[in-house]
Amino acid sequence: ALISFFSSSYVIYHILFQEPQKRKRLYHRLVLAMNFALLPLSAAYFWSTMAVPKGTPYFAGAVGTVNTCTAQGFISVVFVLAVPTYYGSLALQAFLGLKNNYNEDKYRWIEIPVHIIAYLIGSVYAIITAATDNFNPNGSGCWYAKAPWGCESD
Repeated sequence: ALISFFSSSYVIYHILFQEPQKRKRLYHRLVLAMNFALLPLSAAYFWSTMAVPKGTPYFAGAVGTVNTCTAQGFISVVFVLAVPTYYGSLALQAFLGLKNNYNEDKYRWIEIPVHIIAYLIGSVYAIITAATDNFNPNGSGCWYAKAPWGCESD
């Protein structure tokens, strides 16, 4: 998680400050957006069991609360769906670039729909899951689960 966080931070820094002319290209803007999405996802992975409510069985290092668990689950869901959308958009951009002889004016229109799709699906899913109190300890942190481990039959 830390390596991903620092790698994404470097890519963001590089595109924003070291070579800002790269932002003129759709490819680099999509890579930049993907790395912005990787930052909170990496942070949520870094928290892992620390966000799990204190005293939850089977989770070493659990020092969180129900609210930290919900926050971690929310962030994870939104960005775990956004990152692959951006990866897919890079493939779409490459395909459309080849098809249009890399004339960006003919396929630049994909950028706004990609950003909307990247965050809309995950946000709706995360809002519904949070509103129904279904972010619970699951796996190595907090994710969608009807009940925390060991409480399914309660």
